[in-house]
Parts: sequence; structure tokens; C-alpha cells
Amino acid sequence: MSSGIKTPIEHIPEHLQEYITEQDPSLYSPIDHATWRYIMRVSKAFLSKHAHPLYLHGLEATGISTERIPLVSEMDAALRKLGWRAVAINGFIPPAIFLEFQSLRILAIACDIRKLENLGYTPSPDIVHEAAGHAPIVADPGYRAYLEAYGEVARNAIISKFDLDLYAAIFRLSEIKEDPKSTPEAIADAQKNFEFVASLETDPSEVALLTRMAWWTTEYGLIGSVEKPLIYGAGLLSSVSESYDCVRPSVKKIPFSLKATIETSYDITRPQPQLFVAKDFDELTTALNDFANGMAFRLGGAKGLKIAKTAQNTVTVALDNGVQLTGTVLQYEVNQQGEVCSFTLGRSKQISYRDVAVESLGYQQLSDEIIFPLFDRSITTTTLPQLEEKLNAGGIPTLNGTLVQGHIQREIKLSDSTRILLVELNAKITPVVLASKVVSVFGGAGDRKEFALRNSNLVKKVSSHQSNLTTNNTELSQLYQKVRLFRDSQSATVEELKTITQELDRIAPTDWLLRLEILELYKKHLPEHDVATQLHNQLMALAQKDTHLLDLIHRGLEII
Repeated sequence: MSSGIKTPIEHIPEHLQEYITEQDPSLYSPIDHATWRYIMRVSKAFLSKHAHPLYLHGLEATGISTERIPLVSEMDAALRKLGWRAVAINGFIPPAIFLEFQSLRILAIACDIRKLENLGYTPSPDIVHEAAGHAPIVADPGYRAYLEAYGEVARNAIISKFDLDLYAAIFRLSEIKEDPKSTPEAIADAQKNFEFVASLETDPSEVALLTRMAWWTTEYGLIGSVEKPLIYGAGLLSSVSESYDCVRPSVKKIPFSLKATIETSYDITRPQPQLFVAKDFDELTTALNDFANGMAFRLGGAKGLKIAKTAQNTVTVALDNGVQLTGTVLQYEVNQQGEVCSFTLGRSKQISYRDVAVESLGYQQLSDEIIFPLFDRSITTTTLPQLEEKLNAGGIPTLNGTLVQGHIQREIKLSDSTRILLVELNAKITPVVLASKVVSVFGGAGDRKEFALRNSNLVKKVSSHQSNLTTNNTELSQLYQKVRLFRDSQSATVEELKTITQELDRIAPTDWLLRLEILELYKKHLPEHDVATQLHNQLMALAQKDTHLLDLIHRGLEII
């Protein structure tokens, strides 16, 4: 029987359940819990002065404690009181899926936790980032409104082939960096691959631009004034390195604007050289709506099809009669008035009516490329006998004057005024949709559930999250557990602590975090003991040898 804890997923769309995993608390080692505890204690001490005013309250309101890694099921119970949910996922999931969760007011929480050596920052989604970063500010109603609006807008955004290639490269890099078994050569190879793919970017897609906006707001956003900004972005709240660094004058603070954020690219592998400061969350929501007004799902028509054709990826073309046609836009034609008179879709196909797939259509008989003509409104209201008469008399005229000819094999009636004709033409069956206008073009499928299940081979099945425990750190992990038990019970003796310290010297002479935890116990109970002095000197020596540890050790010493 699995020891994992799976968040209840009733009322969550079936195709999203494919990405939900089990959180198995037994996979978290004592080292992991110590990593979490260090991050939370250091962060709370610093962010109580430099973060959004609701940060500390938000931790409590969303079920996040300091002493142990939170259970997603407990976070889900807490978030329900705010009208949100939480589900457990395993690391990276496709951007469109993450945003669909968000549009449904669901926080997708990655269950893995960063390795101790990546304590300051990791590019891979983990429970520190998702829980301690994203969740606390959800307690602010204005921020919740922005997240909900962003999720809905981004859910309709068109993603390009380049975006998917970049996502795959980032996924590979982050997975390899966080895998305890990865070699330096494998990490270097993944880094090189990521940099190569990133260098191929041309014009950014809707998803790319929205991702930039999210990066500079929900991930690395500041709020208030340029003179005294406060942190609310999850990437900063969850990083004990960048949260400290971002308030320094060396990081430029720029007043938020939509134009600036979507035109500024970012590099996930390096600290951010500048950050954007919003006056309040309402400013973000207003800017998001302004951006959405220029997106294909609101523009429709030729402008929407142009955006979709450039992306070379699956979109849905919504017509004025409620029919939605899913595929890759290959071509489109406009008449002298600039109206779309036909468009061609290829690759993955789906025909839906008001977000529900027309399953009786029979996709196997459809061609790989289908031309969909548009018609004058008088044609769209013609009865079936009249249509057959027109076809037999020479064809049905489209908006650009060409004729649709052939034999009506079957009619699919979707409503009193909406039909799809399956017309036999040159020994092929072609669907003819009697519509006159493209009202919207959006990313993904019309019926996302049916499309995902029919293309289930495209879904990466997720398993339970991985453990950072290895044969190399098992003995060290046991020492961490002993110290934790001593701290919880407050029953450690001088000899017991001294024995653990000697064991630590033997098996892990460079481990700094456990030395810090042991020193914490000494300072609390035996501040003048000679072992406390020894531990402090060891930590100072480690800090001097490794500049990466310098700030981490000093910040840890400040809170014990």
C-alpha cells in the first residue's frame, strides 16, 4: 500500500488529474526538513521587514509551518477557506497545464525539495518555491484577483513550437541539476543545450510575453514604491540568496509598466539585474487586461489567425455559430474588406461545439489538412434541402466567391441553427461548417479533456516525487535526525551532543547546516561550552573557504 498522501481531486477536470501525484512524506529526509527549517527561519526574520505585509499571516493562513515540510493536503484545507485549492505535482509540468490549474484557482505544488547544496536557489520547481513562495501572498484579495485573471488570460494564450522546445530544455536542465546522481558532465551538457535552444528565439509568442510578465510579477515582483519596495514574488520569497540581494542598490528598481515587463527577457540561471515595482495589485490586473485586448483570443479574424500561423502549434479557431476547430493554422485568406474567407488547419484535429467535442464526427476519416471556407449569413441559415439544391446546381458560394461542391453524405445538427455537413468531394470526406466569421483564436483545444485523452501519448505520466536520500548521505541523515529529536525533546546531554559532533567531524567535515543546528542547541543550553566555540570556528573556516556558503552561514548565525 502506498504511503503517499494524495490531495482529493473531486471536481478537478479529468485531463488535469493526469498531472497530480502523491506526496509521500517518508521521502523527505531529516536533511530535507533541516533545509526547509533553515530557509523558513532565515526568510521569516528577513522578510518580516522586507516582504508584503501579509507574508507572515499568509504563511499561517495557507497551512505552512517553520519546523517541517508542509503537507499539500493541509495546504489544500487551508486554501479552501480562501476559495482556492492545492494539489501535489511532480516538478515541471507543461506551462499550459500549470496555467489551467491557476485559472481554476488551484495552486500546483511541486513536492520535491531542493538539495542542500542548492539551498540558496534552484531553477527547478520545488515545495519551497511553490509553498513558501507562491502561497502566502494568496491571502491578499487583490493578488488572488490578479492570479485568477492571469490564469484565465494565459489559458487562452497561444504557445509556439519554440516555447515547447525551450520548456523541454529547461525541464531537462532543472531535472539534472536536482538529481542527486547527476554528474558534472551531464549538468554541463544540459546547460549547453539550454543555452543553444534559448539562442534560437525569434519573435516571442503570446505565451512567451505573458511568461515574461509573470516572471517580473508573480515570480520576481516588488510592490509599493521604488524608494521602499516590498517583496511579493515567489522566486524572491523562496530564495534566501536573492531575497537579500534584491533590496540592495546594485539591483535596479524600475516602476512597473506592461511594455517594460513584456519587452524584458530573463535568464533563470543568473540573479536578476533589475526588478519592477508595482504600485498595487490592481495595477497588474489593469495591465493584464490591456495586454489581453491585443491577444488572438480577443481579436479573432485575420489578426488572430496571423498570430496562430506564426506559432506553428495547436490552436482553436472559434466561429460565430459556436463551432470550434482545433489544429495548426497553415494558411488563411482574406477578401478585399479584410474579412477572413477561408483558413486551412492541419495536424492534430478536433471539432467542438461550445467546448464539447463532436465525437460522432469520426476523426479517422478526416484529411491531414482541411480547408474551412466561410459563408455569407444567408447561406448559414439555409435549410438542408436548399443546400442540397444549391450544391447540385453548381455549388455553395463562399465569402471570396469560390464554390463548395460535392455530395452531402451526412449532416450533424448541433442546434436548430448550427450544423456541420460532411461533404464527399473527390472521394474524400470534408467537414463544411456553415459559419461566417472567426470570432476568436486561442491556444489549445476547444474540448481540452477529450483532446488530452485522445492524445494521451502526449501526456507525461507522473510518479511520486523523488527522495534526496542516497547511499552517500544516509549516515549523515541519521545524525540530522538525532539532532532533530534532541531539539524536539530538549533532552540532549553534553556528552550526546559531543558524540554527534565527533561523528560529524568524521563523516562530513564540510557539512555546515548540521553544525549550525548543533551550535543552536549549545547556545540555548550551554553557550560557554568549548564545543560551541569549536563549532563556531569550524563554521567560520567553512565560510572563508567557500564564498557560496559565506552568506548562508552568517545568516544562520544571526538567527540562533
